[in-house]
Amino acid sequence: MKKQHLILLFAWLLLLGTSCKHQVFYSDIQSIAGEKWSVDKPLTFTVNIEDSMQYFNMYIHLRNTTDFETQNFYVFMRTTYPDGHAEQDTLGFILCDPYGKWTGKGQGRVKDNKFLFQPKVRFPFNGEYTFTITQGMRVDEVKGISDFGISLEYFE
Repeated sequence: MKKQHLILLFAWLLLLGTSCKHQVFYSDIQSIAGEKWSVDKPLTFTVNIEDSMQYFNMYIHLRNTTDFETQNFYVFMRTTYPDGHAEQDTLGFILCDPYGKWTGKGQGRVKDNKFLFQPKVRFPFNGEYTFTITQGMRVDEVKGISDFGISLEYFE
Protein backbone atom coordinates (compact mmCIF):
# COMPACT_ATOMS: atom_id res chain seq x y z
CA MET A 1 0.00 0.00 0.00
CA LYS A 2 2.81 2.44 0.87
CA LYS A 3 4.48 1.68 -2.46
CA GLN A 4 1.29 2.67 -4.35
CA HIS A 5 1.04 5.96 -2.42
CA LEU A 6 4.68 6.67 -3.14
CA ILE A 7 4.18 6.00 -6.86
CA LEU A 8 1.08 8.23 -6.95
CA LEU A 9 2.93 11.00 -5.10
CA PHE A 10 5.85 10.76 -7.52
CA ALA A 11 3.51 10.85 -10.55
CA TRP A 12 1.68 13.87 -9.15
CA LEU A 13 4.95 15.73 -8.50
CA LEU A 14 6.16 14.89 -12.01
CA LEU A 15 2.91 16.18 -13.52
CA LEU A 16 3.06 19.33 -11.40
CA GLY A 17 6.66 20.00 -12.39
CA THR A 18 6.02 19.63 -16.10
CA SER A 19 2.74 21.52 -16.23
CA CYS A 20 4.22 24.73 -14.79
CA LYS A 21 6.77 25.19 -17.56
CA HIS A 22 6.06 27.87 -20.12
CA GLN A 23 5.89 26.74 -23.72
CA VAL A 24 8.39 28.55 -25.89
CA PHE A 25 7.16 29.66 -29.32
CA TYR A 26 10.41 31.30 -30.43
CA SER A 27 13.87 31.62 -28.94
CA ASP A 28 17.14 32.82 -30.40
CA ILE A 29 20.23 33.89 -28.48
CA GLN A 30 23.15 35.22 -30.49
CA SER A 31 26.76 35.43 -29.38
CA ILE A 32 28.68 38.71 -29.44
CA ALA A 33 32.13 38.17 -30.94
CA GLY A 34 34.91 38.70 -28.43
CA GLU A 35 32.38 39.84 -25.80
CA LYS A 36 32.58 43.32 -27.36
CA TRP A 37 29.42 44.67 -28.99
CA SER A 38 30.19 47.25 -31.64
CA VAL A 39 27.60 49.89 -32.51
CA ASP A 40 27.93 48.99 -36.19
CA LYS A 41 27.09 45.28 -35.61
CA PRO A 42 23.33 45.06 -35.07
CA LEU A 43 21.67 41.73 -34.29
CA THR A 44 18.64 40.60 -36.26
CA PHE A 45 15.86 38.28 -35.10
CA THR A 46 13.06 37.18 -37.42
CA VAL A 47 9.82 35.70 -36.10
CA ASN A 48 6.99 34.33 -38.21
CA ILE A 49 3.63 34.94 -36.53
CA GLU A 50 0.92 32.62 -37.82
CA ASP A 51 -1.89 33.54 -35.40
CA SER A 52 -2.45 37.25 -34.71
CA MET A 53 -4.92 36.37 -31.93
CA GLN A 54 -2.28 34.52 -29.84
CA TYR A 55 -0.82 36.27 -26.78
CA PHE A 56 2.83 35.94 -25.83
CA ASN A 57 5.19 37.04 -23.10
CA MET A 58 8.25 38.55 -24.77
CA TYR A 59 11.60 38.19 -23.00
CA ILE A 60 15.03 39.66 -23.54
CA HIS A 61 17.97 37.41 -22.70
CA LEU A 62 21.22 39.15 -21.89
CA ARG A 63 24.45 37.49 -20.84
CA ASN A 64 27.16 39.76 -19.51
CA THR A 65 30.55 39.20 -17.98
CA THR A 66 32.15 40.89 -15.02
CA ASP A 67 34.10 42.97 -17.57
CA PHE A 68 30.95 45.05 -18.15
CA GLU A 69 31.82 48.52 -16.83
CA THR A 70 28.52 50.26 -16.00
CA GLN A 71 25.35 49.60 -14.03
CA ASN A 72 22.90 49.95 -16.94
CA PHE A 73 22.87 48.72 -20.50
CA TYR A 74 20.84 50.31 -23.30
CA VAL A 75 19.81 49.02 -26.72
CA PHE A 76 17.71 50.30 -29.60
CA MET A 77 15.11 47.82 -30.85
CA ARG A 78 13.70 48.40 -34.31
CA THR A 79 10.59 46.33 -35.03
CA THR A 80 9.66 45.89 -38.69
CA TYR A 81 6.12 44.62 -39.27
CA PRO A 82 5.04 42.33 -42.14
CA ASP A 83 3.64 45.34 -44.03
CA GLY A 84 7.01 47.15 -43.88
CA HIS A 85 6.04 49.65 -41.16
CA ALA A 86 8.78 50.05 -38.53
CA GLU A 87 8.97 51.39 -34.98
CA GLN A 88 11.94 51.90 -32.68
CA ASP A 89 12.15 51.59 -28.90
CA THR A 90 14.95 52.32 -26.46
CA LEU A 91 15.35 49.58 -23.86
CA GLY A 92 17.31 49.87 -20.63
CA PHE A 93 18.51 47.02 -18.44
CA ILE A 94 19.94 47.18 -14.93
CA LEU A 95 22.80 44.69 -14.77
CA CYS A 96 24.06 45.48 -11.28
CA ASP A 97 22.90 47.34 -8.20
CA PRO A 98 24.56 50.57 -6.94
CA TYR A 99 26.93 48.47 -4.80
CA GLY A 100 28.23 46.42 -7.73
CA LYS A 101 26.22 43.22 -7.09
CA TRP A 102 25.26 41.63 -10.40
CA THR A 103 21.54 41.09 -11.01
CA GLY A 104 22.05 38.08 -13.29
CA LYS A 105 22.36 34.48 -12.22
CA GLY A 106 25.54 32.51 -12.39
CA GLN A 107 28.74 31.68 -10.62
CA GLY A 108 31.99 33.11 -11.89
CA ARG A 109 32.42 35.83 -14.50
CA VAL A 110 29.33 35.18 -16.69
CA LYS A 111 25.88 36.37 -15.56
CA ASP A 112 22.58 35.35 -17.19
CA ASN A 113 19.69 37.80 -17.22
CA LYS A 114 16.13 37.24 -18.43
CA PHE A 115 13.98 40.37 -18.58
CA LEU A 116 10.25 40.37 -19.23
CA PHE A 117 10.02 42.99 -21.98
CA GLN A 118 6.34 42.80 -22.94
CA PRO A 119 3.82 40.75 -21.01
CA LYS A 120 0.74 39.49 -22.83
CA VAL A 121 1.69 41.00 -26.19
CA ARG A 122 -0.25 40.21 -29.34
CA PHE A 123 1.10 40.89 -32.81
CA PRO A 124 -1.48 42.68 -34.97
CA PHE A 125 -0.74 40.92 -38.28
CA ASN A 126 0.19 37.45 -39.42
CA GLY A 127 3.56 37.30 -41.09
CA GLU A 128 7.23 37.96 -40.57
CA TYR A 129 8.41 40.40 -37.88
CA THR A 130 12.03 41.49 -37.78
CA PHE A 131 13.67 42.82 -34.63
CA THR A 132 16.95 44.64 -35.19
CA ILE A 133 18.91 45.32 -32.01
CA THR A 134 21.74 47.85 -31.80
CA GLN A 135 23.68 48.59 -28.64
CA GLY A 136 22.78 52.07 -27.48
CA MET A 137 25.61 53.02 -25.17
CA ARG A 138 27.68 56.18 -25.61
CA VAL A 139 30.72 54.28 -26.80
CA ASP A 140 31.30 52.57 -30.13
CA GLU A 141 32.22 49.25 -28.52
CA VAL A 142 30.83 47.86 -25.26
CA LYS A 143 32.95 45.33 -23.36
CA GLY A 144 31.41 42.56 -21.33
CA ILE A 145 28.30 41.63 -23.34
CA SER A 146 28.64 38.04 -24.53
CA ASP A 147 25.14 37.11 -25.74
CA PHE A 148 21.80 38.73 -26.52
CA GLY A 149 18.52 37.09 -27.39
CA ILE A 150 14.76 37.25 -27.68
CA SER A 151 12.15 34.68 -26.78
CA LEU A 152 8.38 34.47 -27.05
CA GLU A 153 6.52 32.19 -24.65
CA TYR A 154 2.85 31.39 -25.01
CA PHE A 155 0.76 33.41 -22.57
CA GLU A 156 -1.55 31.11 -20.65
